[in-house]
Amino acid sequence: MSLSSKRTTMTTLTNPTHEQALIPLSELVTSEEAVVHVADLEFEERIALAAMGLREDATFRLCQQGTPCIVQIEATRLGLSREVTERIMVRRCDQCSDS
Repeated sequence: MSLSSKRTTMTTLTNPTHEQALIPLSELVTSEEAVVHVADLEFEERIALAAMGLREDATFRLCQQGTPCIVQIEATRLGLSREVTERIMVRRCDQCSDS
């Protein structure tokens, strides 16, 4: 087995389903709960969303998919564009305890 083959095998074993569990917020369905994992957003966008409660490790419920996408964090509802929801990676709550 070559060194590159060993690396491929090790990478597969050291990257459990944790990575596969991340999906864009835009792929959730109505009433589904999830936790924000990471967002590929500009600094200003991240600061603005964090000020409204949508920050890394925040748990939220999807109220409406589409444009706008409406999420609820505690008692706050936010309307987000499709472009933003495609760049926010989340983990479904039924998989949160696996991390």
